[in-house]
Amino acid sequence: MNIDEVIMASIAEFLDVEVHRDTETLDLSSKIEIVRKRIGEKLKNKSNTAVIKNGSMKYEYEMFFSSNPNDMIKIDGWIPIETERIGKSDKISEYMEIGLLRKAETNYS
Repeated sequence: MNIDEVIMASIAEFLDVEVHRDTETLDLSSKIEIVRKRIGEKLKNKSNTAVIKNGSMKYEYEMFFSSNPNDMIKIDGWIPIETERIGKSDKISEYMEIGLLRKAETNYS
């Protein structure tokens, strides 16, 4: 994984930790530690399903994220998300209707 891939994977992992029922109430340092371990495992396995042969990353959707009120750094915006990480693909249109997902406008490389 190159540095851009590590950054994108880290953000995706952090968002997963942030919204997961079991981890959403943890403090920021605990969330960062979880992400650090996950990224370490990804680097060991060198698996990133979004990377295609020429090294660019293709995303079909972007997910809206918002910081918790207690977070030291406030970040609200859109982040590319791998389609298989969305979970239930039959819910994609519902997620788009409520503004959680949108079609990606750009290929990230």
